[in-house]
Amino acid sequence: MVRVIESIRDQTVLLSLHEVTPAFEDDIVTTCDLLEDLGISSVTLLVVPFYGLRRANTFERHNVFAEYLASLGKELSIHGYTHVTKSGAPHEFRRLKTDRLLSRMKTAVTLFTRTFGKTPPGVVPPSWTAPSKLAAIAKDLGMRYCVIENTVNVLGEGRRFQVADRIISSGSSRLNLDTALVEMELGGPLQIAVHPLDHRNNNMLDILADLRDRLGYSFVGYLDYLQAL
Repeated sequence: MVRVIESIRDQTVLLSLHEVTPAFEDDIVTTCDLLEDLGISSVTLLVVPFYGLRRANTFERHNVFAEYLASLGKELSIHGYTHVTKSGAPHEFRRLKTDRLLSRMKTAVTLFTRTFGKTPPGVVPPSWTAPSKLAAIAKDLGMRYCVIENTVNVLGEGRRFQVADRIISSGSSRLNLDTALVEMELGGPLQIAVHPLDHRNNNMLDILADLRDRLGYSFVGYLDYLQAL
């Protein structure tokens, strides 16, 4: 039986770096360094095994980059299979039927495991949107958690945790903070997804520093948060 949804702790950001793919290799290295410079060590790296359906973006062609990611000692989890739909929209899973969703997840986990030598502990779908069936599929594939929108499903335990809002950067020059600003000032729990191109195009890293220094937030990756419960 599913328990009542619990809230993530106030003044907590579940932090991720998404669209982790060889397509953004240099920017990912730079972003990881900048996060360390901010004193942020706990962050989930959301890996896309076959980004944009381009073989050039597979990790089997970028072994050194894969080794670098593994060497960081940070959580690596799944962020879709290709990240995009056939039309190029960044919400790969949103409208998939169960059989297609299962097929893509199985392939994504196989590629991930082949690269990193272990099953990913969790899945966060592209754009944070997916059919609710994703949680059951992730559980059957041996994962510990599945995020859909603002809810973190702890698989096999019947526990669900919720944040007040999420900020998902696309790496463009404009960050959409409209709905999250009130929660930020109130200290409500958040999900924030940094994009590899943020350090070039917007002030995401300054926002993280402000959340920490002025508003007293702490940052933690998904698995680190769950393991500390």
